Amino acid sequence: LYAGGLPSKLAAPGTDPSSSLVTVLNTEVGSLNEVIELWRHGRGTVAMDQSRQAARGAAPWREAIGSIAALAVSFTTSIHRPLPSAPWQ
Repeated sequence: LYAGGLPSKLAAPGTDPSSSLVTVLNTEVGSLNEVIELWRHGRGTVAMDQSRQAARGAAPWREAIGSIAALAVSFTTSIHRPLPSAPWQ
């Protein structure tokens, strides 16, 4: 489900050019079927909001999320800043 919709999310018109998907992870322990997307938004929350709005316009992504939501227990979002010594600044 997820892999089928992801390409349309990544290519959605209107996505902020400073946004990029860094990695997609899943866990072997903890919550069942947990998927973690790690994004870099060079323009911070402005870029994040713009890119999320653009993704909502991608029909295959909306269909995938609709199917996933029926199976999901929860969705969460968190924002992290890199450490001063990190290469991402």
